[in-house]
Amino acid sequence: MYELSFISLLALCMVSFIGVPHGSFDGAVAALLGYKTRKDFFIFVILYLIISASVIVFWIYFPVVALFIFIFMSVIHFGLCDWSYLELGKYKWSISITHGLNIVFGIIFFHTSETFEIFAFLSNSSFVHLQNYLFIAYFFYFILLLRYSYLAFIVPRLRWGLLEMIIVLLIVFLTEPLVGFSIYFCFIHTFKHVKSILKDTSKHLSNNKFVSITTISFTLLTWIGGSLAIVYLYNNYSFEESFIKTLFIGLAALTLPHMTLVDVFYRRKFN
Repeated sequence: MYELSFISLLALCMVSFIGVPHGSFDGAVAALLGYKTRKDFFIFVILYLIISASVIVFWIYFPVVALFIFIFMSVIHFGLCDWSYLELGKYKWSISITHGLNIVFGIIFFHTSETFEIFAFLSNSSFVHLQNYLFIAYFFYFILLLRYSYLAFIVPRLRWGLLEMIIVLLIVFLTEPLVGFSIYFCFIHTFKHVKSILKDTSKHLSNNKFVSITTISFTLLTWIGGSLAIVYLYNNYSFEESFIKTLFIGLAALTLPHMTLVDVFYRRKFN
């Protein structure tokens, strides 16, 4: 049974208090996309909560399918954020998928057994038999990485992206899986996202107070909801499993509306 070390526990706390709140800027993103009146913003919040709740319900009834969808969404979302930050405007999908696979399958490659134990927590199922087929994903990633390396000779900006991926893999290799994930999520993904949002809000929104209030409100709501979920799950699971379930299922619940808002609508208008 997977047990949280002290450093992994700190890493999860870091994701909770640094990483997760980056989605709280979705209120500002909604305003950038035109949801500025009270009525429009109220509709946005209701739709956001409905989607999040639907993800949680779906995970309860179909945990295995939900886990695979969450992994797929993570690859796409992380990758698109990295591609957007490079400000290339081309090679969108090959670059995005390479970056997304780099962090997700980097963790799986270097910490296979621990990662699959975490997957078991999240899905109540064993995926041991799937380990025999991971070479397919690794091979696919390797081909994309070769293409990325070739493009880096042509496009100088991609050399920074290649260097970043190497650094991420080194961090993942040297640390526990949850620690490596938290470092990437909090200090690379969150940093890029928040920097981009703040740049656009300062340029296109005059009401900075609105950005602050909505971000703080969404953050507090997320923390309160997460705390209540941990307390509820602790009646039936260990603390480690309760924390991991709450954090990652919560991330999935927030990722779908966040990804829809940011990757489908926001990037189309501002990238």
